[in-house]
Amino acid sequence: MKKVNYIGLLLIVMLFSACDLDQYPYSEVAADEYVKDASSVNNLVLGCYNSLHDVMYYEWAVTELRSDNGRMYAAGSSSNTTRLVEQLDQGTIVPENEWVETYWNACYATIARVNNVISYLDVVTDETLRNQYEGEVLFLRSLEYFNLVRLWGPVFIVTSKVPSEVARDMQRSTVDEVYALIEEDLENIVNNELLPGKMADSDLGRADLNAAKALLAKVYATHYRVGDEKYARAAQLCKEVLESESVGNPQSGSDLVAYDKIFDISNEMNKEIIFAVRYLSGNVGLGSPFGNMFAPVNNGANVIIGTSSGYNTPTDNIIAAYELRGEGADKRLDVNVAQKYFNTTTQIWVEGNNGRYCKKYVNPVSTQYDGESDWPVIRVADIALLYAELTNEISGPSADNLKYLNMVCERAGVSTYTLADLPSLYDFREAVRNERRLELAFENQRWFDLLRWGIATQTVNNYLNSELLYTEYSYTVNDIEDWQTFLPIPVSVIDINPEIAQNTGY
Repeated sequence: MKKVNYIGLLLIVMLFSACDLDQYPYSEVAADEYVKDASSVNNLVLGCYNSLHDVMYYEWAVTELRSDNGRMYAAGSSSNTTRLVEQLDQGTIVPENEWVETYWNACYATIARVNNVISYLDVVTDETLRNQYEGEVLFLRSLEYFNLVRLWGPVFIVTSKVPSEVARDMQRSTVDEVYALIEEDLENIVNNELLPGKMADSDLGRADLNAAKALLAKVYATHYRVGDEKYARAAQLCKEVLESESVGNPQSGSDLVAYDKIFDISNEMNKEIIFAVRYLSGNVGLGSPFGNMFAPVNNGANVIIGTSSGYNTPTDNIIAAYELRGEGADKRLDVNVAQKYFNTTTQIWVEGNNGRYCKKYVNPVSTQYDGESDWPVIRVADIALLYAELTNEISGPSADNLKYLNMVCERAGVSTYTLADLPSLYDFREAVRNERRLELAFENQRWFDLLRWGIATQTVNNYLNSELLYTEYSYTVNDIEDWQTFLPIPVSVIDINPEIAQNTGY
């Protein structure tokens, strides 16, 4: 099939001139002709990180846009792009959706690069260095398979170069088989400490042991339920990460990085960030496109230079959720969402739908699609709230899990809780779920949380039936069904091998 065939081809990889993940690529070299020593393997590893840019380009569209956090900018346009956004926004996705296919391709391209690195690890004679490279790429492969299995269910497992004639006849592996691979790889990293506890400053952005533990905790929390040993292990892993020196072992909100400073381009890779996809502006091919993608359309350079698309527009629903925590009190709202901007030509504030945009990744640029903002994938608050959630599900509210919930609230400037406020497992659960939404908005976490909690269909339907924008449509926005929480296998994959099973409903 097309999406696996390239694995048997000669892989071309981006190479970097230094260890830093935001250094520019200086050449393209065919791997089989190039890989002779540890230095060349290191360059291949950096190429794996670089490929995450393609993954992230549409990850917001297959996650945040499908949730109650983000929506399409406007109704009524007949353009092809509007059609793609509309499908993802309303759960009416078809197998021909180009953005879904592009995301699928990008995930498997990263997996292919990882498998290529693994095939060359033997040339690294230093055992510690070899372990690190193996740990890094296994982490990246696990991250991609974790996203694939949550978005599609059964997917193709590819762990080595596969000849085209073999790939063409491959079938999807079960969900349990995919999780088994993910867990095996991450457990290998954690149990054998393949990665250092903290990367050197020159290598910031590369996955370390905390990143692997945090990802494994999220995998266990998603795949298992209360009563399973690995569900309890997820909580333990969260605790280990939170108590580690590299994240500062926070005990209160004052120990955390200020919310607006987490995403400040002058404060990148601060101690809040456990793993992020890194970007570098400066016209070197590594800039972030999201400032232009998310800024409001026709803003006349009043928000950002260049073309803007208005993608991932914040919903009325998410804004109302912030305001319920105390109107004007939640510091996170202004960091994540802009509800207006000033037009210097007309000297008028642009408000309403035309002025609203996802602000989190919008920073000044000299060239369009060339921003500096990194994209956080795992951070401290994510793991703190996950720990609070898991321990509550296991044994109910306690002073311990309340501490981690409250430190996130303290930093946000909203009211904290007492055990009397959250006396039951249910009350505590709802508080944590709400805080996860507000804390991690527009970081591609919401959709996965809704799936993990088993409330995606219900939540999205409640949102679709209450969001003001949808009353503008001349046709009905229908409720989604459970099968629509999975993405369709791209039609190009089915075309290569018609025997591949398509997801139900498509």
